[in-house]
Amino acid sequence: MKRVFLLICFFNFWLFLSGCASYFFYPNRDITYTPDNFEVNYESREITSADNTKLFAWILYAKNPKATIVYFHGNAGNISYFLPAYYWLPQRGFNVLAADYRGYGASGGEASVEGALLDVASAIKYAIKDQNLSKYPIVVLGQSLGGALSITAIAKNDLKTKISLLITEGSFTSYETIAKDVAKRRLLTYIAAPFLSNIVDRDLDPINNIEKLENLPILITHGDRDNLIPVSHARDLYDKAKEPKELSVIFGGWHINNYGQNSATRDKFAEKIYEKLGKTP
Repeated sequence: MKRVFLLICFFNFWLFLSGCASYFFYPNRDITYTPDNFEVNYESREITSADNTKLFAWILYAKNPKATIVYFHGNAGNISYFLPAYYWLPQRGFNVLAADYRGYGASGGEASVEGALLDVASAIKYAIKDQNLSKYPIVVLGQSLGGALSITAIAKNDLKTKISLLITEGSFTSYETIAKDVAKRRLLTYIAAPFLSNIVDRDLDPINNIEKLENLPILITHGDRDNLIPVSHARDLYDKAKEPKELSVIFGGWHINNYGQNSATRDKFAEKIYEKLGKTP
């Protein structure tokens, strides 16, 4: 019985380590919603990433836009899964460009940290060059993994001067920290935790890039009851960031979409964006 248990542990340990490169991604190809379900004016676009990978995207249009939001979702599903988190933004005066990472939805390629960073940078550059989107201030909004990727992609591609505001929600400090934390939650992967160092180049960690975004206004939001990524990650990112910056810990908030729960929280979030941009609704 002891040998059987050890074999099971070894197998799970090996499986866990062998899948580390894609451990942070849980893509899905199925489209669950489209903006039609929410009666939003939109169109589909194809964005070519830096290595020629084709990315699928939606642009949701506001009637009287005041800003353009480039939205990046978390590590599971695809842009259709997360529509409830952003479909309402056009109603409050924001165009939205939502692009899927490689390996997600209708995008080509396979998911990887390095590839997703190329995709995030390419989507932001697309918004900056598009004549209808670039007429307005560019805001980058990343939830969870999307926020982590946004920090590093903006820093690595020197995009901070092209963006008016960066907002993260429920994001983490480093890939190693998250991988070890998740491994410790299960008995059969607990043994793998000490071996998860350097599974992603530390130079790509958000905590090592956020201080490079000097002069870019940053709003870091996080729910204080987030049981997936502890709020301590938000505080550490805030401490490392340069001014101008703001940390908003949402009392009673869980993991992501804390501002999209109802009309009141949506209005409050929109008002915060307008305040940061120095605009009025």
